[in-house]
Amino acid sequence: MEKDNLRIVDWLLSSGRSAAPDTYSGFAAFRQAFFEESASWNTPVDRAIVGGFIANCVAYAFAAGYNAALQCLVPALPVTAIACFCITEKDGGHPRAIRTRMVSSGMDANRGKAYTINGRKKYITCAAEADLFLVAVSEGVGEGGRNRIRMIKIDAKTPGIRIVPMEGLHLVPEISHGEIILTDVAALEADLLPGDGYTAYIKPFRTIEDVHVSAAMLGYLLRNACRYNWGRDIRQTILARIVSVRNLAFFRPDAPAVHIVMGDAIKQIKDLIKRVEPFWEKAGKAAKEAWDRDKALLDIADKARALRLDAAWKVYEEP
Repeated sequence: MEKDNLRIVDWLLSSGRSAAPDTYSGFAAFRQAFFEESASWNTPVDRAIVGGFIANCVAYAFAAGYNAALQCLVPALPVTAIACFCITEKDGGHPRAIRTRMVSSGMDANRGKAYTINGRKKYITCAAEADLFLVAVSEGVGEGGRNRIRMIKIDAKTPGIRIVPMEGLHLVPEISHGEIILTDVAALEADLLPGDGYTAYIKPFRTIEDVHVSAAMLGYLLRNACRYNWGRDIRQTILARIVSVRNLAFFRPDAPAVHIVMGDAIKQIKDLIKRVEPFWEKAGKAAKEAWDRDKALLDIADKARALRLDAAWKVYEEP
């Protein structure tokens, strides 16, 4: 076990317990507490664990893990900003479905090439709370008819951005979900992230998100295990899962071995969720009902995970 692993475990068992408040007045209050409490932690996965532990609902734990995942994906992101990953459009999130266009609009005398962006993105987590958006855009069709995708960073206050709330999404209602409409949004070359948008960002993010959101959710479970006295055995198990998942954050997300180990980690977390089911009665009716509603969040990407896991095993099993 690495020294840093021991540090997060020590914090969770000691000072972390007193750092978790009973409640927050809203997302803005949680955001402030999250950034303050996680400021001394250098790695995104540790910030995810801390954020999950101080969260008083699944939604806030998820937001902490999601934000930490984006910081892992793009280390240059400010650690005190809420970012959103904007990929999916009307026909899905595959590169061929991305129709949001970025076209050259000339040169800025002081800052280089300028662009104009038009398009629409769906299912944006924390859309209303965001400080910035990471948007997948098309530069046009390249060789072989391939849609050339880039990722670009856009300040949420940039003129031409409109957020439309998405209705009917019953999970984690404490955070917003929305569509963003981009109309003649101005951007600069300096805002473009380096590399291919799909291979460098969209493809690896799903695994990075799994790791960091799982870490945050385990932090949230530990908070409740401590607060409602679920017993030492449960706390030990959760801590062991935290250490296991945390270690995966330091490996390449496209490594087949990571997908294989993560496959079992997700299974263990789901088994743990079943094991602690009776203990939620101690948390009270409202907390149990909220947990029963939101725990399905971990199941949403099961089909994609299964495909990644199968592909990873084939690397080792096929001659």
